[in-house]
Amino acid sequence: MRDEQIAALPVTVERYPPNAVLWAGPTAGTASARTLYGQLTTAQVEMMEPQAGQALDLGGGARLEVLAVTPRGAVLLLLWDQFWVLLPVGMDFEALDDLLSRSDLAPPSALFLADSGYAPLNPPELFARWQPQVVLLSVVAGNREGLPSPETLKALQGYNLLRTDQNGWIELSTDGEQMWVEVPRK
Repeated sequence: MRDEQIAALPVTVERYPPNAVLWAGPTAGTASARTLYGQLTTAQVEMMEPQAGQALDLGGGARLEVLAVTPRGAVLLLLWDQFWVLLPVGMDFEALDDLLSRSDLAPPSALFLADSGYAPLNPPELFARWQPQVVLLSVVAGNREGLPSPETLKALQGYNLLRTDQNGWIELSTDGEQMWVEVPRK
């Protein structure tokens, strides 16, 4: 997860206070990580280290599965009935290879792009294989690294792509069967 994404989490934690947090990665890696860690500690939120293969029951039939834990974070799968979303926030090349080799994953309702749309971690075969209903991209407007990669955007032509730099915040909700997406800018 990029530092600017971590920096946005304290506001999210205030709006949606968690009971527990899976923390993958160093707690003191950046000023943003230290701020978030301090906020969670002050609020006495339980923090757990994720393990590959771990599944958390979120209640009401929803669960969160840890597909991989990498030095960059974790690759997560959120499932509820017919809805599932892939959250590859800690994707690295080994986790990507493992993910592409899996035959037990159904097409996702939503796919969150890894690393702000960095092409090598978001290859065209990922989209072609799963054909997600909607693709979500968290990227800062005017990203200094030139993200999202033009190759990623080209591979996503024809898909429903929502971008934080163009659409603002993205709220995705579901009842486990249908999905609704709300953005402030179209």
